[in-house]
Amino acid sequence: MSVVVGLNACGDPTSLKANLTTSVDSLFVYALSGTPPTYPSGLSLVGRQPVRVDGFASFDVALDIDAAGKAVIYPVKLVVASPGGSRPVGMIKVQGTFEQVVEAPKSGFEADSAISMAPGEVVVVQSAHNTSGDLSVLHQSEYLREDSVNLASRTLFLRLGLDPNCGFRSFAAGIPTG
Repeated sequence: MSVVVGLNACGDPTSLKANLTTSVDSLFVYALSGTPPTYPSGLSLVGRQPVRVDGFASFDVALDIDAAGKAVIYPVKLVVASPGGSRPVGMIKVQGTFEQVVEAPKSGFEADSAISMAPGEVVVVQSAHNTSGDLSVLHQSEYLREDSVNLASRTLFLRLGLDPNCGFRSFAAGIPTG
């Protein structure tokens, strides 16, 4: 499974210039069901790391494994009754491989349902992180591609990519230009 995250922190949204390089990391999470609750079954996009799923909603998406062995991705609002700040998390399944998806879609994100994906399928997740109320919003887009699921240990293996530049939807390697 693979993940690419675009993290955007805006200052003056009228003069956007990328300064930071995108990056990719490898990590794994445990399934939400069938593992101890202390195991990390969620992803924090801001922290770029697996986290515990709890009532504090310190995660953006939670991951599980269904009966068919597919990964299931849940936005925070489907797991926690009142996520802190009611931050929206939307997801969309896209065509292509992890390497071929070089830009986040501009629309089509679904915020009210989970997405199941088979090995090799790609899902983009967008999550807003702005608690200060200003016009610039942290947008993170994450590509999930299932690289592997280990049913015995109930683990999902991911790649996590990050674009830390404000206003950019690119996931291409290097510093985004547009």
